[in-house]
Amino acid sequence: MTLNRVLTGAGTAALAVVALAACGSEQAGGRQQNTANSVGAQAATTSPSPDAQVAFMEMLERVSALCVPDAPAATESDDPGPGEHPPTRPSELLPVDEKPPTDVPSPTATPEQPKLNEVEACEGREHGKRIAQALTGLSEPAAVQVRQKLNKLGYIDSRIHGLKAERGVVRFYLDLRVMGGQLVLKGTAAGKKTAIGAFAQPEEGAFKPGK
Repeated sequence: MTLNRVLTGAGTAALAVVALAACGSEQAGGRQQNTANSVGAQAATTSPSPDAQVAFMEMLERVSALCVPDAPAATESDDPGPGEHPPTRPSELLPVDEKPPTDVPSPTATPEQPKLNEVEACEGREHGKRIAQALTGLSEPAAVQVRQKLNKLGYIDSRIHGLKAERGVVRFYLDLRVMGGQLVLKGTAAGKKTAIGAFAQPEEGAFKPGK
């Protein structure tokens, strides 16, 4: 065997090794990219982190602080002072044949619709102001834009429901019920016609948009 043939064979083998190494690198890179894409897709559907939950509750507390009334001033006590005696007769007596009222509802009575208390109604207005300010001006709003705006304001994805775009209008609900509260917001983002409304829904079970 001549020296030229040996060198030629060695060169060919080296090229084959380089080609295989390059092929392996490309396959590994492709697998890494697909894995990254898969992880990114899964991250978008995971539950909010504890930090996001804490930030959400802190945001609710800041808004609520704008609506909490001042503590009532102390009033004079009705307890009798030294040497005083409480009245021995009630100020008003029931007639003999009249029974005290009961709180048992009639079986045919229509159940009352839940209502927001004064503080929750105020919170609904305050949330509506900040959301409308962020969403007003989107000429052709998309659902992803509205979600990003809401996230930036502190509203986490697990509290955003029914988000959908239709004919240039994005509709959504925000579940703000915490610690027995009933506050829920219904929003429509449509440029200058953006509107946010508040209503009450008992904090029982999973949230159902439109209920």
